[in-house]
Amino acid sequence: MRPMLCALVLMASAMLPISAAAVVSPSPSLAQIMLPAPSGYTGQRSTVLSGSFTSQNLSSAWGSRSADAQKALDQDGFVDGYGIMVVNEPAQRALIEYIVAFAGGQGAMDWLSYAEAGDKADPTYQHADSISGIASYYGEHNVYPSHDVSDAFVFVKGNDLFVVGFESTQDDVLNLAISRAKSQYDSAPNSTIPTAQWPENFKAPSSSQGAGSQDTAIALGGIIGDVVILALVVGMIWLVVALVRRSRPRPTAAEGGTWSAVQPAAPPVVHLSPDGGYWWDGQGWRDAAREVPATAQRSPDGRFWWDGRQWRPVP
Repeated sequence: MRPMLCALVLMASAMLPISAAAVVSPSPSLAQIMLPAPSGYTGQRSTVLSGSFTSQNLSSAWGSRSADAQKALDQDGFVDGYGIMVVNEPAQRALIEYIVAFAGGQGAMDWLSYAEAGDKADPTYQHADSISGIASYYGEHNVYPSHDVSDAFVFVKGNDLFVVGFESTQDDVLNLAISRAKSQYDSAPNSTIPTAQWPENFKAPSSSQGAGSQDTAIALGGIIGDVVILALVVGMIWLVVALVRRSRPRPTAAEGGTWSAVQPAAPPVVHLSPDGGYWWDGQGWRDAAREVPATAQRSPDGRFWWDGRQWRPVP
């Protein structure tokens, strides 16, 4: 019985959505994309965003809002991060730059909006900075209690988000920030994860996107076919389990047995809140972006779990 079930489970796993089974990583690496430090900037400093960093490192920089930032990063599909902080001691200036790779372009754009709202709410924020030649960005001018001044630009290219900022004891770094941001944008690849692997590109096209076209019909037909095949395989698994259980001797009344004791158990169901943000554990609601139900189905690589409607990344 167990070898048969294992074989069927492997068949079903092979038919899971590509987005759930694929392991994505930036190519080229974020360290390769980062421009060399400008001339005169040598004294590298260590911060939570220096070198390769995780989503937890990035969210920790949000202070009291770190939990909310972590949830947003998980939802947006954080993949990898890399940063540097170098200083020019004679000029009393510092360059802070980091790159964040997301699973898709939509995730990068969502984080851009989230970061912009957070930065503009910071008490050190003074006004917006402008730059030409970059479509999706925001710029900011900040003045700190120490009277240091910074100018920074945050922009998206493909599935990657870039932060380029200069800080100085004088208000003299805007042009440096503009020049560095443009150079970094122009030298970066169009994406570090192929667009075909972006999560948003796994969704079935809507009717407003030309459902009557031949390409859309073919794509939609392929998706429906995969779903039907997966449903058939899962149905086979439950049928085999039911047949094996029914073939067992039924307990008699003298043995204290009942018919219900040999009925196949119902498949586990994840009870989600209407907005999909929480699941019910039997006693209270739990944050779906932080915890995964123990009974939830997982992808073969353990990176995603099924909530009954869609595949979600495992926190």
